[in-house]
Amino acid sequence: MAYKKIQKLLIALIFILIYQNTNAQYVITGVVTDAKNGDPLPFATVGLKGVNVGAQTNFEGVYVIKSKVLTDSIYVSTVNYKKRTKVLDKKALSQKIDFQLQGETKSLDEVVVYSGENPAFKILRKLNENRERNDRKRLSAFEYDSYSKMELDVDNISEKFKERKVMKQIQGAIAKFEKLAGEDGKAVIPTFISETISKYYFRESPSRKKEVILKNNIKGVGVKEGGFVSQLVGGNLFANYNFYDNFVPFLGKDIISPFGENWKGTYKWFLSDTTDVDGHICYGLEFDPKNDKDLVFVGKAYVDTTSYALVQIDATIGKEANINFIDKIKISQELEQTTEGAWLPAKTRFLVDIAELSKNSAGMLLKMYISNKDFVINKPKDLSFYDIPIEVAEDSKEPDPNYWLGARHESLSAQDILASRLIDTVRNVPIVKTYVEVAEIIASGYKRFNKFGIGPYINLFSVNKVEGFRMRLGFKTNSQFSKEWILKGWAGFGTKDLVLKYGGEVDYILSRRHWTVVGAKHSYDLERIGLTPELIGDNKIFYAFSRWGAFSGAFYRRESEVFIKTEPTKGFTFTGALTTRGFDPLFQFQYRTIPQEGPKSPTLDHYDDTFFTIEARFAKNETFLMDGNERITLGSKRIPTVTLTYQHGMRTLNGDFSYDKFMAKVFQSFRIGTLGRSDYTLQAGYIPTVLPAPLLFPHLGNETFFYNRAAFNTMHYFEFVSDKYVSLNYNHNFDGLLFNRIPAIRQLKWRLIASANVLFGSQRTENTELMQEAIPVINPRHIKGELQPRYSFSGLESDKPYIEVGYGIDNIFKIFRLQAFHRLSYLDHVSPSGRIPSPFALKGSVHFSF
Repeated sequence: MAYKKIQKLLIALIFILIYQNTNAQYVITGVVTDAKNGDPLPFATVGLKGVNVGAQTNFEGVYVIKSKVLTDSIYVSTVNYKKRTKVLDKKALSQKIDFQLQGETKSLDEVVVYSGENPAFKILRKLNENRERNDRKRLSAFEYDSYSKMELDVDNISEKFKERKVMKQIQGAIAKFEKLAGEDGKAVIPTFISETISKYYFRESPSRKKEVILKNNIKGVGVKEGGFVSQLVGGNLFANYNFYDNFVPFLGKDIISPFGENWKGTYKWFLSDTTDVDGHICYGLEFDPKNDKDLVFVGKAYVDTTSYALVQIDATIGKEANINFIDKIKISQELEQTTEGAWLPAKTRFLVDIAELSKNSAGMLLKMYISNKDFVINKPKDLSFYDIPIEVAEDSKEPDPNYWLGARHESLSAQDILASRLIDTVRNVPIVKTYVEVAEIIASGYKRFNKFGIGPYINLFSVNKVEGFRMRLGFKTNSQFSKEWILKGWAGFGTKDLVLKYGGEVDYILSRRHWTVVGAKHSYDLERIGLTPELIGDNKIFYAFSRWGAFSGAFYRRESEVFIKTEPTKGFTFTGALTTRGFDPLFQFQYRTIPQEGPKSPTLDHYDDTFFTIEARFAKNETFLMDGNERITLGSKRIPTVTLTYQHGMRTLNGDFSYDKFMAKVFQSFRIGTLGRSDYTLQAGYIPTVLPAPLLFPHLGNETFFYNRAAFNTMHYFEFVSDKYVSLNYNHNFDGLLFNRIPAIRQLKWRLIASANVLFGSQRTENTELMQEAIPVINPRHIKGELQPRYSFSGLESDKPYIEVGYGIDNIFKIFRLQAFHRLSYLDHVSPSGRIPSPFALKGSVHFSF
């Protein structure tokens, strides 16, 4: 009897085990990341080997597989990465398996064979047909809450680089990160990490955008928390990518969008699969560039099968593309449909992997993640609301950890938490502090102290024939000294002329919202005719180098000025100034004081000039960042920047002349499809009054070996002077369009450049006669040494333009530009120095650009 009971119990137990086994469900989870940089890989296919069971990673690179069967291994594969396989534990019902994938180059030509039309083309045509109803541009306005996270790391750390002194002091921290990176991952050293809560606003017509930084949490090596850094970490103004546009701007480059007008001519396409993406059944499309040296993406996208809207995209630019110092640029975006039908970015992740400069150095890695939610559609704000594109709340710094626990859209990862701790360790290492300080001096030009800075270093010394060895030292205060007052000053001295030069300026910020500044300044310095700061403009390097060498056309100038500058409405800047200047030349110079008496007129060899200036500048959609008490422009893309200036000279406050001067300037940079990017500067000026030549319009020449895009590069200094003129400076960069298609040199990433400079001008007879011989100066000034030779102030022929054309190669060894110029007119003209200029000039420059 007992035996039968045991038998029944065993039979029941067997049935229970069989039932449990047949209904068992295995759960496998994990994260798929890039082994080099830790970036999550969306759209990766994960499956059990030998059976048709699998899943796809989401936007965070996470996958979940639930299966009633379990094989011995699991694999993962995705575009441009090596396939990986790992062994499974057959005894475990639940297990976590992460993958770190190594990148590889893949060409769709190797795996795709089509009969008839590519099936992806039909989907792409449908996407373009439905572009207007899906594109965010159809919305009159939108706004949303945003959370962004940014991290800057040191990566690609070579073994030799680890042996350096600075690295040995943080070896313990590096070891922790190597462990966290995973069995196949590589270590990175975080140097900056931030998270930001903001509100983003956009208005379509007229186009306006604004981001309000509500809270931020910033920690970094060498980073001083403040408004400037807080503006940079918001992200939405810089990473609001729209792949429906023909080009996606990034790092100053225009990347051809796979969904722009040239989708068929630029990319190869492959229809890969159909899958569910957050409730939307989508076509999977892989795209690959036809020429990987062009500015193009490679990647995968998902398009909704019903609305034909772009739902998700993962787009990468590899190191083969014609971009400098970059191993990889990756943009991933997930979009969400609004109530009006258009789609807005819900999640965006971008990564910039900066290559190491040498084999024994290290690279840099910039990562940013943006999450947006709570969309509000078609409720535009008043135009004045958008006046300040980036606004930081007064109480934006939020140190309370409990606040961030509830404010984050997603929790921090274990690597994020360790990164924050590691930064605290690294930034306190003494040698790191030294490196940071040196880098800051190079970047800003100033050695910064608590409330002021000393510099700029580029003007510390120079050597020329007039001053000998010239030394100069200056300072300026910062926002820690005062948020309203700005003080600047400098002093210089030459060992040959033994004359003290000096300058000082006091500014007061009346309004930051409409950027209104009033100020006064005074200076006494040695300048060069035709090379004054107002003529050279913002090219401070060219101005600094112009102080070296022969220094012909030298004169002492005493200058005093009071001014006001304001931006009453966005894009429009108004400047008013009252200025007095003294002209005291060191070369033979004279002008007739009573022109109507001709040769019988008395002459003077110096003058004083008093004038007021009214200037209006219009730059639509120009965006500024505030760096303490200074505004930094991010430019005005595609829209011309127009500047109109009027000056009136007065015979008051010691002024010797009464005159009117009118000037206009237009600058624009624009894209010409796949042909590259152009920019032009169109200028014009008119003076109806009789004046000495230095007060007319001297045209900027260039006698150096350095290229200057604002100058006429085959013209000598002060070779031509006009009282009315029109000029055009045009430059075009083909962005590798030609060299990318020449097999022998395409790896060099050279870029063909071309330019043309044209000048129409003239000088009236009255102005020419004003500078001719007359009664000599009665009481000439006492000047140490001999006077430099007399200048001739030639004008252009009214019906004969000055023309020069140029061509050359940019991006030689990634930093050099070499350009040849041919002078096509005035080939026999004698320059002020008595020489006939060469019709050919070769100019070079050094610049860092992506």
